[in-house]
Amino acid sequence: MKQRNESIGRRWFEEMWSKPDPEVADEIVDKDYNPEWVHIDAVGPAQVKHEIKYFRSIFPDLKYEVIETAGEEDRVWVRYKATGTHEGNAWGFEPTKKKVDFEGATILYISREGKIIDRWGAFCFYEILMDLELVPPFWELSKHFKKD
Repeated sequence: MKQRNESIGRRWFEEMWSKPDPEVADEIVDKDYNPEWVHIDAVGPAQVKHEIKYFRSIFPDLKYEVIETAGEEDRVWVRYKATGTHEGNAWGFEPTKKKVDFEGATILYISREGKIIDRWGAFCFYEILMDLELVPPFWELSKHFKKD
């Protein structure tokens, strides 16, 4: 199970997101997949496909490199590096045409049947916005607040 889950984690990033091949979602994502924190009006593979399409509209050359995986009986931890060029409108910002590099980690929860049933992930979104020069560096934020 551990090796199977690590393989699923690699497919999630390397095939589904990096190629991209959203159809992989039909093979590895459960029909009821619906993380609470993902606000898309779809569930299962359709939700993941929508998410990929959205992010590809912002970063059409988005690529993930899996740095390490750690499989367990019911989950896989994946640490990755990603790169992409900001080519699309998103979050109220026009495209900057700048390239970003970021790192993150994701836990994919996997059923006995080998389908992803939930996901949790973390990366520094603010750092991406800083790299795109859309927001000031974190340590300079106080300069931008009104002081009484």
